[in-house]
Amino acid sequence: MTLPWNGKIILAPAILLSMTAPDAESRTQPSTEADRNAMEMAQRACSAQDFRALLSAMSVSAAVRERYSAPSIEVSLLDRHGATLATRMVTAATYDAFPVRQIDYYYKPAKPSVSGDEDSYLDLQFNQSQSNVYSVEWAEVHFDGKSDGGDDLGGMIDADGNPVPPGDHPDAQGQLLFQPTSDCWQLVADIRWAQDRSPKG
Repeated sequence: MTLPWNGKIILAPAILLSMTAPDAESRTQPSTEADRNAMEMAQRACSAQDFRALLSAMSVSAAVRERYSAPSIEVSLLDRHGATLATRMVTAATYDAFPVRQIDYYYKPAKPSVSGDEDSYLDLQFNQSQSNVYSVEWAEVHFDGKSDGGDDLGGMIDADGNPVPPGDHPDAQGQLLFQPTSDCWQLVADIRWAQDRSPKG
């Protein structure tokens, strides 16, 4: 299962057949007020068919992530050509590799590539297929701090310290795939790209 560079979402038929809607009865109930608030946010997002709001709720609550994940999540490492280097299935209850967290209005890496780097952020790219599958590609970035004021963090800098031209985006380091269910979406795959990859020529 891979999203080629041309932006099309391809899911292996076996994966599609195995996808089922989350079973609310079998999911862990939220135990904290923050989890309960996030769960309500997720439910509102589903009612409004607002995928980005659902992702925000997932990024702040493990309980929401578990509730809105398939029973088994495919975790894969791909090379720069899209070939699978490693893959494994992880249950929703044990999956702990969700790469996105949200603080205030900003997306940040759950585990920055440099330990303790609180100045790193995530650039997220959302893609929606005709069948309502969502792909979220992410890349860790920094900002130069040359702000115009307000919430502006300045210009984007990629992982190598190079300025990212306005309107462009750095190469993705990973991708999350979400399959539609009868009333929302569920996380079905977490794909990471090998770090030594370079863009196809």
